Amino acid sequence: MYKLVRGTYDLLPSEAERLQGFLGRAIAILERAGFREIATPILEEAILFNRSVGEESEIVSKEMYLFSDRKGRMLALRPEGTAPVVRAYLEHNFHYSNPSVRFYYFGPMFRYGRPQSGRYRQFLQLGVESFGSAEPYVDAEIISTLTGILTSAGIGSFIVEINSLGCQDCQKSFGKSLAEFLKERKGSLCPDCQQRLRKNPLRTFDCKAPSCREILKEAPAIDSFLCSGCRQHFEEVLNYSQIFGVSYRINPRLVRGLDYYTRTVWEVLSLKDSQAPADSQVIAAGGRYDNLVADLGGPPTPALGFAIGIERLLSLTPAVEPGKLMVRLIYLDGPSLKKSLSLLASLRKECPFSITISSEGKSLKAQLRSADRDGCQYALIIGPEEMEKKKMILRDLTSGTQEMIEEKKLIERMRILVQGRGSIY
Repeated sequence: MYKLVRGTYDLLPSEAERLQGFLGRAIAILERAGFREIATPILEEAILFNRSVGEESEIVSKEMYLFSDRKGRMLALRPEGTAPVVRAYLEHNFHYSNPSVRFYYFGPMFRYGRPQSGRYRQFLQLGVESFGSAEPYVDAEIISTLTGILTSAGIGSFIVEINSLGCQDCQKSFGKSLAEFLKERKGSLCPDCQQRLRKNPLRTFDCKAPSCREILKEAPAIDSFLCSGCRQHFEEVLNYSQIFGVSYRINPRLVRGLDYYTRTVWEVLSLKDSQAPADSQVIAAGGRYDNLVADLGGPPTPALGFAIGIERLLSLTPAVEPGKLMVRLIYLDGPSLKKSLSLLASLRKECPFSITISSEGKSLKAQLRSADRDGCQYALIIGPEEMEKKKMILRDLTSGTQEMIEEKKLIERMRILVQGRGSIY
């Protein structure tokens, strides 16, 4: 028997329905905020991520799926969504035609990490990218949009952790001070952090080794190295976040794992018993990347965005996605099959709910059992007696009650049934 590749999973119908319910609500929120959908390929040139994410980042140095095609070009399965969207922004000349465009995207990403609860090697992300504004209120607005999506998902309590990485000058000053701190403790660092110390000291904050994490608790924090402009920008982001009603706490050691971030960065963590959870409970994250468009060959363009980890989010949402109405048409003989097929076409055209027809000529009792097992709430039953009377039976599979409905009144009755559920489904 064949089995899943390690680090992947099958999205089964019940989970797919929950996902679609979440996406419907999230996309409605994003489109009201001016975001438009974009879809980029799963495959990109590997150099795109080397230049954007950073060669010393965990993603590029350890987790990218790389391969050479038949012409010897080095390609990568995309490990994150921002760099491909920026590439598309430039390649399709949005920096000229619509420099302040806003995009949202949804799709699979790939990272070769250690599989664990909520973390897969192929995983889904819903993300956004907003271009063209350096104003601090936009940072707060984007964070507020994210928290609105998470609230609509019903995931329970969560908190936004926020920090500022400053500009490149701030990061340079901080990196120098951090390097001096770590050099005195180099012998206690893991081999990876000893390499990071030489090439990019800020990446030591990515380390998961307990010994390195303990050392970094005493390391200098970047908030002491912010220039006046970056400090003012961060203070205004916090003030605007309060106006938007965003609950946050400042985490001065939050750096994120990607080299392109500047100024504001944030993570959203689910809360349990009012305590901060482990890193594995980060469900969404984002930040500002004002230099990335220029780094990839475009004009200086401020930008920011976020991404939501779908698998972690679904693990926190209610198990049942309410509101979807499913009806089963049951026929009892050959002539009623023909009538049922005609009704099936009419109902699918006129009524906004899921309706299927029995596929096997089993007993009525067996067909009702099958409909209930498939999640149908109602059954429409047509047999010789119903054909003669030009009526049919509507049976509530939950309560077991039923009523006889005239054929000419069926569509009207089904529409009333849908309205009574308070849903379009």
